[in-house]
Amino acid sequence: MIRLQALLFLTCLISLVLIPAPAIAAILGIDFGQSTTKAALVAPGVSFEIVLTRDSKRKDVSGVAFNGEERLYGSAAAGIAPRAPTTAFLHFKSLLGRSVSSLEAETYMAQHPGVDLTPSGNRSTVSFKTPDSSFPIEEILGMSISHLKTLGEEMLPKSSATSRIYDVAITVPPYFDSVQRKAIIDAAEIAGVRVTALVHDGVATAINYASSRSFNQEKQYHFILDMGAGSTSATLVSFQEIQEGGSRFGKSSLNITIEGVGFDQDLGGDLLDQRIYEVLLARFTAAHGDGILSSPRSLVRLHKEAERVKTILSANTEVISSMESLYDDIDFRTIVSRAEFEDAIQDVLPRVAKPFEDALQAANLDILDIKSVILMGGTTRVPIFQQVLVKDVLKGDATKVSRSVNADEAAVMGATFRGVSVSKQFKTKEISVLDPSIWEYDVVVSGSDGTFTGAQTLFPKGSPVIGNRSLVELQIPEDLDEATLEFREDGRQLYTYGLHSIQESKKKILDANNCSDLILVIDAELTVSRVFDVHGVLWQCNVTAPAVSDAKDDAETEDFKQKVFNFFKGEKSSSPEASTSTSETTTATEEPAEEQTESETTTASTSTTSKRPQATVPPAKPRLVKQPVKYNVRYNGARNMGRATKASSKARLRAFDKLDSDRHARDAVRNDVESYSYRIREWIGYENRRLMEHSSEEERQTFLRKAEAALEWLYDEGESMILDKLEEKMKELKEFENIIFKREMEKLASIEAELRASASAAAAEESAEVNGEEELVIPADGPEEGAAEASVSTGATTTTLAETFEESSTADAEPGETELPQHDEL
Repeated sequence: MIRLQALLFLTCLISLVLIPAPAIAAILGIDFGQSTTKAALVAPGVSFEIVLTRDSKRKDVSGVAFNGEERLYGSAAAGIAPRAPTTAFLHFKSLLGRSVSSLEAETYMAQHPGVDLTPSGNRSTVSFKTPDSSFPIEEILGMSISHLKTLGEEMLPKSSATSRIYDVAITVPPYFDSVQRKAIIDAAEIAGVRVTALVHDGVATAINYASSRSFNQEKQYHFILDMGAGSTSATLVSFQEIQEGGSRFGKSSLNITIEGVGFDQDLGGDLLDQRIYEVLLARFTAAHGDGILSSPRSLVRLHKEAERVKTILSANTEVISSMESLYDDIDFRTIVSRAEFEDAIQDVLPRVAKPFEDALQAANLDILDIKSVILMGGTTRVPIFQQVLVKDVLKGDATKVSRSVNADEAAVMGATFRGVSVSKQFKTKEISVLDPSIWEYDVVVSGSDGTFTGAQTLFPKGSPVIGNRSLVELQIPEDLDEATLEFREDGRQLYTYGLHSIQESKKKILDANNCSDLILVIDAELTVSRVFDVHGVLWQCNVTAPAVSDAKDDAETEDFKQKVFNFFKGEKSSSPEASTSTSETTTATEEPAEEQTESETTTASTSTTSKRPQATVPPAKPRLVKQPVKYNVRYNGARNMGRATKASSKARLRAFDKLDSDRHARDAVRNDVESYSYRIREWIGYENRRLMEHSSEEERQTFLRKAEAALEWLYDEGESMILDKLEEKMKELKEFENIIFKREMEKLASIEAELRASASAAAAEESAEVNGEEELVIPADGPEEGAAEASVSTGATTTTLAETFEESSTADAEPGETELPQHDEL
């Protein structure tokens, strides 16, 4: 026992000395929007950089499409949607945490013809059905996050110790409930990353706005209007500088407080696109009948055209819409004016002011207290909405409209900053964010017979979202053995706990412990991402019991600790015999404390290091004991993924990643085989000098036949060949080049040997002449000049012989002949 304790202590001590500080990891911020998605990266050597797409765009379409086994992302997925609408899943953010029968699913089906939604097992959530399989919505989102993670990792410096991304911060609308938020967290877990924080869109923009500005100790109130593709939110935020420790040498920090939030979940760019789509569809059916309604491809094209028309009308008063072979080889052409568009959305315009009114009411403020309205989201560019904002919200004061942030990138930058702050892996500007809960979380309790026994608030509206986890006492009748707990978020039912054998669990804790203050509690949590969760129901009480200590073990352990401490200080410890003798002598001559003189007391205290500690019994300390209560969970609506479902999705995602990796490797080798075969044809066709010097005509013709055969094989079978076969073909083509290279090296070595022999013979002859007739004269540049000249000569020859095939082919070409492009040498 003593040796084990000693070993553990020494191990811990050495670990503290030797273990290096953990490497700083990279953090990826993701602005996951209904229409487009952006990402930003922070890592050692990378400071808040936008993650670019494969085609160097700073944002991309939100979506995934399948082309056989190949996955397409962003604009590539949107491009394939008109041709394969059943396998292209775009703009699906509103479906997270919702069922197939929900209003959100109905709206989505109307806006995305051809997509087949199906229930996701028994979870009452959405899956996307393809001809071959079905994919839960969390899995589709996980693929998108994984793709962004890959793009971000490609940006990491090669010299950095950080090569992977493990942490992400993702934006969410303020109205997303716990089920929707958990769906995003599940998707991130499937993608192999951890969510450090889900950041409210308005909070992200506020952080970005404040990060480059200074404020004073007086509160400034600003509205952040975020009108995106799917929804509209108005976030009332205050900025205030807080000075700690005096104005001269104190530390200052910026406080950002969310004072109120209002939102409209359906008011966004998609709704405007739908109105233009209805106008275009009505005109086509009026002229050509309603047969187009049976063609998902044609309807998808019409939706895409409606989005284009809306964008152009933001800057022009009219736009020409023209589509060739829209349906049944019918070309469609019409003109849409801004006035017609505004007439089609007249019923939508009054809804713009409602989010502002709700936020002001929550904060008990007036619009006159607001300094500015910061515009975010693409829909704020629609002229009619800006007019309504000034007229109905700002009472005609257009000076309060602020366009001082990048409407496309402010949210992703702020979310990334928030992720960095929460993770505490980087030093950032001191910004404190207070984002209180906009909803109340409570529980309704009823007995086994369904009789209502009471309702309790677990987290009231306005609770600070800082990772709260607490044990809330549950008020139920003392003799109740069965109970139903219905947990609610803003009055909406989340799930129900059915408690069983309450009295049995109570008896267990009472029999095993001498309890005081026995209570039944709910273990509830409201995370920093504003996810509400319940970890169980349990009995708990305080127990007072003295701790038992083995004096001998304690003494020997303390002795060992002292020796280790002395060892690291560089001091020598006394021998065991001397220590024991001293200890025994001290113990024998020790007198009661009350009879010792002052000097004796000092002497006794000085010698305590050589004494063995005496057996002591620490005072009794209360400890908390808990006894869980048996329960079963019943979900009232959509349910998040379980461990088995997530494991299955992870495995399928890794399988798709492997297919992508193999396909990219095959494509790379296939391209190498093709380009190399064409180069062989060029080298032989233009009689490359190096090739002609080191090969025979028969060898060149054999080489050419192999290249021609490789091209023919590539077009006939190469598309379906596995990687090993392609690499084998490339190796076969390279064999002849290796022979040519070997012959060239042999010739170079022979020339170099001849030059060395000639130089040696010349030096010997000159030395003989000087010794026989003339005085030896050393050149001004030193005796090495001759060797240097020989070396330079050899190097020049080597350089000439090492010219590329392309250079010699160009040199041998006739005057006026077009130069061939440069190629890699064989």
